[in-house]
Amino acid sequence: MFTIFVYLNTKLFSDNKYTFSLNEGQTPTIRFDELSLIAKLHLKNIEEDEILDVAYGLTQTRERYWYENSQQVELIVTGEQRSTSVGDVFEYNDKFWMISPFGFTEIYPQR
Repeated sequence: MFTIFVYLNTKLFSDNKYTFSLNEGQTPTIRFDELSLIAKLHLKNIEEDEILDVAYGLTQTRERYWYENSQQVELIVTGEQRSTSVGDVFEYNDKFWMISPFGFTEIYPQR
């Protein structure tokens, strides 16, 4: 079983205070205080190389709110939560992965 922590970024791309850029060849940095830990995902019966894709799929609202999946989602912050998007972060095995426009980018949040 894998446990993935879900962080929503409190800054938006439209916010001129957004702290990371996705310039080619650079590793984006993000301030840890801009992330809000909202949930843990408990994933089993998947391959490790599928974790991020599965986590992203599970945190999308489609037919029902994603956080209502009580078998795989442990909500830390109560109430409605938006779907994950570019700039949000997953953490597992002590590594942080930001959702990028195309895939995921390993990041190193600044505390």
